[in-house]
Amino acid sequence: MAINGFMSRLFSKTTMKRRSVLAALAGFAAFSMLTVTAPLTPAHADDEAAEAFVASLGKDAIMILGDETLGQEETEAKFRTILLDAMDIRRVGLFALGQYARLPTPEERDTYFDLLGDFIVEVYLGRLTGYSNEEFVVTGSNEKGKKGREVIVDSKTVFQDGREPLKVNWWLLRNKDGSFNVFDVNVEGIWMAQEQRGTFTSHIRNNGGKFSALIDHLRAQTGAKATANGASDAAPAETPEAAG
Repeated sequence: MAINGFMSRLFSKTTMKRRSVLAALAGFAAFSMLTVTAPLTPAHADDEAAEAFVASLGKDAIMILGDETLGQEETEAKFRTILLDAMDIRRVGLFALGQYARLPTPEERDTYFDLLGDFIVEVYLGRLTGYSNEEFVVTGSNEKGKKGREVIVDSKTVFQDGREPLKVNWWLLRNKDGSFNVFDVNVEGIWMAQEQRGTFTSHIRNNGGKFSALIDHLRAQTGAKATANGASDAAPAETPEAAG
């Protein structure tokens, strides 16, 4: 009887230990399931507002470029309006100057921003001409950085003749009121503002650090249209510091 009692107690303790181990394993498995299947944080989720902004801008641009009832000057004027209204010209302009952002006088800076607007319009018209009457599709978006101020929106233009779709990425800046401005656009793998930054800084450096040399260069590129058009259509809320 004593032996039977001892064996019974031993078996009972062993069973309890086994149940404890099984319970622990079950708890760990449940925790693992929760960890694996829990939804990801929305930090990199699609931004519907940013996508809607780009979808509207892209479709408007294609509609203008494909409108055969418009003459060349009217097409350029309408395209200029929607593009410069959407862009943060001052932020783009300061970024493009790089280490020379503090070089110009206030008068030179105003002239530079005016000329830059015309220059950007001509560059984008040159890149996008021939993409009219096509289908513009936004394919997704991701937050850039951790501050929630920048979004990259992906899009593509689908051609009716079966050509490979043209992929375009839009780098947007989120304003305090929730609206957006375009900071840069990547067409065929080239970020345009970054490309111009290299061009502009090299032009100033190669001309003895004279900002007037860049002004002359932009005037030559645009035919000095800024004088006729007046101030840039862009109206940023404030003048940001030059991006690094």
